[in-house]
Amino acid sequence: MGQLQFKDIYLGKIDAYNEFLEFGQEICANVFFEYPNLDINRIINGFVYYICGDKGTGKTMLLKYLEARVQQNSEPTFTSFIRFKRDIDDEERSQIKRTSLSEQNHEEVIEKGLPADFSDNCILAWEVYLIKLIVCRLRHTEYGVFSRDDQTWKELNALLLAIYNDDIEKTGVVHRILPKVKKGNVDVNIGKIGKLDVELEWFDQSKKAASFRSVAKKIIDLYSKLQPTENKLYILFDELELSLKRTKNYERDIILIRDLIFAIQYISEISRENGFGVYIIAAIRNEVYKKFQSKGMEINKSIHDFGIQLSWQQHGGNINNHPLLRMLEKRIQYSEIRAGLTLTENIWQEYFVQSMDSGKKDIRNYIIDQTWSKPRDIIRMFTAIQSIKGDKNYADQETFEVIRKHYSEESWAEFEEALTAIYSDKEVEGIRHALTGITIPFELKDFIAQIDGKAEVFDEVEVLKKGSHKPAQILRDLYDLGIIGNYGKVPRFVFKGDRDIDPLSPLTIHYPLIRYFRASFRKFDT
Repeated sequence: MGQLQFKDIYLGKIDAYNEFLEFGQEICANVFFEYPNLDINRIINGFVYYICGDKGTGKTMLLKYLEARVQQNSEPTFTSFIRFKRDIDDEERSQIKRTSLSEQNHEEVIEKGLPADFSDNCILAWEVYLIKLIVCRLRHTEYGVFSRDDQTWKELNALLLAIYNDDIEKTGVVHRILPKVKKGNVDVNIGKIGKLDVELEWFDQSKKAASFRSVAKKIIDLYSKLQPTENKLYILFDELELSLKRTKNYERDIILIRDLIFAIQYISEISRENGFGVYIIAAIRNEVYKKFQSKGMEINKSIHDFGIQLSWQQHGGNINNHPLLRMLEKRIQYSEIRAGLTLTENIWQEYFVQSMDSGKKDIRNYIIDQTWSKPRDIIRMFTAIQSIKGDKNYADQETFEVIRKHYSEESWAEFEEALTAIYSDKEVEGIRHALTGITIPFELKDFIAQIDGKAEVFDEVEVLKKGSHKPAQILRDLYDLGIIGNYGKVPRFVFKGDRDIDPLSPLTIHYPLIRYFRASFRKFDT
């Protein structure tokens, strides 16, 4: 039996950002599992700009860990953590907790988007925002990254103050991506520039407005001429994801994020060429990257050359070395250390039954099979054990059976949220009804029969049937999310690296969701 009850084991939270808010930087850094194929130093040293991965693979956790690592440096290091939030209403935004600010740490939430006339190409706008962000983070400090006595630094500050008006002076930050832009021109407070030599393309002789392009080019030019000093600044972008629901912002977000990715590359290139200690790192969801590819956007080279892919898959090898299992082990061992206990030598022997399903499957393989190869799944599963069987210190088969329903319901809730980026709420509910009670393995014709049969009973299925999405496309979308896979001796799932659905092979539902949909197994003749 294990030394700790499951309720006393530190597991963290489903959302890594919330985990850092509640438990703090030190604890989260201690339990962070450094995936062996991930070179943290390449990111810290500025060779990697983009961290790519599916939802729940640990992008936020990695960013927060990087933030903790760089702040442990003996020399002062400045950080700014940016959350790309675009579709959070006022009530939700008010619930966002902020960590306490320190001189070396700042956090910001982007609240307002770009004006409509910048929707086609907003790389310049993002470059201005990034430079504004860098300057705002440093302008109230006495030292670090750039020389404060340099004339170029003074001109850059003055120009930013002139277009963002008093916002920077009052708060030190600006939540807006851009200053007020109208018909391609930006208002300029000439009084802030004074006698500084800042030449712009003025809209009229009164010099109250100038073309945004000329202002942006000047800001970028001034930034490239700054004088570097010691110390470093890290800008960490999180939650680069598309808006939920099929809103007008969905397609616009694709362009916004695409151009932000290019802007990060361009500003990073300026920094590297000039020896600036400025590093910009962004976490990007794979679904966003795939959306770029589907629209023919030339972004592959940037992601390939300056990005890494977070993946927790293990192809072959010893199951004991599976990174998800090692992550769980590390959290259990950390909990034992916190409790002042001697470390358990064999976690799997002391805390877990050795096999499941009448000895047919090793417990470690069983746990992995219940996931979508993501850390979030492990945390969700064992959080369920904590809430339902928290007083136990040994997980037997009954423990996993009891939490299966709860785990599958929470997993489906997350998939529902993802589906709303493609389907309406009613259509998502229609998909749920169509899958409920289906017999597996099934084929396209079986899924169509489910839709046709239930459309007479459920309005949501009727809406799904009459919608623009054909059943074959719905199955493709379900496959891409990992809800279904191809049936076979070795099932094919997207999270196992099988990128595309095989339309000629029968289909199945991923194991954790089979009970949720009350699916039955087809009986075959011998």
